[in-house]
Amino acid sequence: MTNELRKSSLTFWGLVFFAITVIFPAGPFAVTGVTAMDYSGKTAPLAFLIGGLTLFLAIIAVYIYTTRISNAGGYYKFVEVSVNNKYLSKSVGFYYLFWVIGDMIVASIVVGWFLWVGLQTLVGYSLPLIWVILISLVTPVVYLIVGIFSINLSQKIAIIMGIIEIAFFVGLSIAILVKTPYNGAEYFNIGNSLNGLHGFFLAMVVGAFLAYGGYGSIVVLGEEAKLPLTSIKKAVVVALLIMIAYDTLVVYANVAGAGPNLGTALQYFAPGLYLTKNYFGFATTVVAFAVVEISQLMSPVLFGNSGARALYAMARDGVFPKSLAKVHPKYQSPYMAVIAVFIVVVAGIVISLVSLVAYFGEDNGLFDPIVIFGISITIFTLLYHIIVNQTLAPFMYKLKGLNIPVHIIAPTAASVIMGVAIYYSLIGLTWPLSVIYIMIPAWIIISLVVVFVRRGKVKMDTLEQYM
Repeated sequence: MTNELRKSSLTFWGLVFFAITVIFPAGPFAVTGVTAMDYSGKTAPLAFLIGGLTLFLAIIAVYIYTTRISNAGGYYKFVEVSVNNKYLSKSVGFYYLFWVIGDMIVASIVVGWFLWVGLQTLVGYSLPLIWVILISLVTPVVYLIVGIFSINLSQKIAIIMGIIEIAFFVGLSIAILVKTPYNGAEYFNIGNSLNGLHGFFLAMVVGAFLAYGGYGSIVVLGEEAKLPLTSIKKAVVVALLIMIAYDTLVVYANVAGAGPNLGTALQYFAPGLYLTKNYFGFATTVVAFAVVEISQLMSPVLFGNSGARALYAMARDGVFPKSLAKVHPKYQSPYMAVIAVFIVVVAGIVISLVSLVAYFGEDNGLFDPIVIFGISITIFTLLYHIIVNQTLAPFMYKLKGLNIPVHIIAPTAASVIMGVAIYYSLIGLTWPLSVIYIMIPAWIIISLVVVFVRRGKVKMDTLEQYM
C-alpha cells in the first residue's frame, strides 16, 4: 500500500477550472459582490478590478516558487525552503488551513442563507432556522464523499461546473446591461465609494480578495498534477485573468442594473435575484437561483480538497499526528485529513449559526457569520501572501538569480497594498464584527503554540531537496 497521493492526475485545464470553480463564479452575482456593494456601494466593480490587478503583483512569488517546488504543503513549503524557520513556515500552513476551513464554513452557511434569502425574495417565505442549518450541512457531507474519492472526480466536476456557471452569468449580465438605462463610468470612480476609503478597501477584502483567493487552491495540488513545475504557474495566471474580467463584468452588471435603486436592491440581500426578477421575470430568476445554489455547494466541496492536502502535508511533517497523513489504499486521497476537515467545518457551521441567530435574530444572525469569517479568513490570506512575497528575495538569492525589480520591488508593492487593505478593513469594526479582533491574534498564537509543542517532531525540507 502506498502512502503517496496519486501522481499526474490533474491536467492543465483541470487545474484552471479547479481554481475557477473554487473562486466561485456565482459569487459576484450573489455573495462576494453583495458584500462589496454593502461597503463601497456603486464602486464595487472598481474594488474587484483593483483587487484582481493587485494580485498579479502577488502571484509573481507564487509563479516563481511553483517552478521549483511541487508539494502538497504549497505556500508553507515555499517559505520553508526559503528561510528554513519552522515557526514562520508552519504558521503559514496554519493560516492557509484557517483560510480553507473558514471559507468552507462561510460557503456552507451561504447555501442555507441564500435559500432563505431566495425564498423571501421570490415568494415571501421565511425558512425556519433548523432547515437553514440542515441545508448548510449538505455542503460538508458532499465534500466528505467527493474528497475521499480520487482527485479525478473533483477535476471533472470543476470543468463541468465552471463552464456552465461562467456561460450562464456572462449571458445574464450582458442581458441586464442591454436592458438597464444606468450604464456609466461613475462605478469606476473611487471618490464615489459609499464609505470612503474604509468602505472601498473593506469591499476589496470581503469582496475581491475573498473571491479571488481561490486561485491559490491549486498550489497545494503539485504532487497530483501533470508537469506541475510548468502547469500550475500557467493555470494560476489563466484562472485569475479569466476571473478578474468575469467578476468585474458581473458586479458591474449588478450595480449598473440597479443604478440609483441599488439601496433598494441591497435590502433584499440578493440584488442579482432582485434585478433578474424585475428585468426577466420569475422563471429566469428561479433558474439563476438554482445555478447559484449548486455553484455555492460545489465551490467549497472542491476547495476542501486543497485544505485536506495542506493538512495531510503538515501531518506528514509532524505538525499534526501522523494518522492524518494516511492515504486511501484505493483512491490515493488523504482520507483521514478529509474527515478531520469535515468535522471542524460541521462544528463551525452549527456553532456560528446557532449562537448568532439566537443573539441577533435571523436577518443579521445569518448574514453576520458570513462577514465575520469572510473578513478574518481574507486577512489570513493576505498575511500568508505577504510572507510568501517577502521570502521570495532570499529564495532567489539562494538560487543566485536575484532581480531587485521583479523579486523585491513588485512583491513588496503588492504586500504594501495588502497591508493597507488589512488596515482599512479592520478599523472601526463594531460588535459582532469586532470579534475578529480576538479571532485573528488567537489563531496566530495557537499556530505558534502547536509548532512549539510539536517542535521535536517537526520535519523541515531544504531547497537542496528540490534541486
